[in-house]
Amino acid sequence: VSTQSTGGTPLIAPFGNVLNTLTAIIFWWLVYFGPGDLFFRLYKVKPLQVVLMGVREMRRCKKILDAVNAAAAFQGSSWLVMLLVGALGGCSGKFMQASEESLRKHSSEVSRSEFLQISFVTKASLVISAIFTAAKTNMIPLTIPQALFCCASLLATVNLGMVLAGLPDPFHPIANATWRVVSIVSKGPQAKKEEEKKKE
Repeated sequence: VSTQSTGGTPLIAPFGNVLNTLTAIIFWWLVYFGPGDLFFRLYKVKPLQVVLMGVREMRRCKKILDAVNAAAAFQGSSWLVMLLVGALGGCSGKFMQASEESLRKHSSEVSRSEFLQISFVTKASLVISAIFTAAKTNMIPLTIPQALFCCASLLATVNLGMVLAGLPDPFHPIANATWRVVSIVSKGPQAKKEEEKKKE
């Protein structure tokens, strides 16, 4: 729905896909109205959890690709639009959740939301959208099926490693380095002197 709104197309259009609509309804019913929390108990079984997480990440990649294709349909000449719309297609749920929480919580608690502390899902969606955009505009020698397979496999593997093996966020070192550069530039020469003193 969020992707449709960026393109100015009817918001009800995604509900035309019967399979996606039925899947959403079934999982919504299982999560909120499943008898005896059966769905959560099954989800705690490791083999089933691995399968469901893999399917979830594959569907996320497919949603990003669909968003990139939708953006290319109405703004095919702009790679930036395809990149941003594709990323939104993969992480729109995070931003909708953050918007909902910001309306229900106090302003002091909004600082922990997706708008200020970007999650792994949003970072991965942005990277995968960039790969799909580059493949679609022939910037890299990859076909769309090849890019979809590589991104889905990599995202599922990394996410499973983070959840099951406790591996850290692979984007964390980049985020830390970027934040240090931004903080030093924003504070000016005085911050550089303080950093040098700390190193000494």
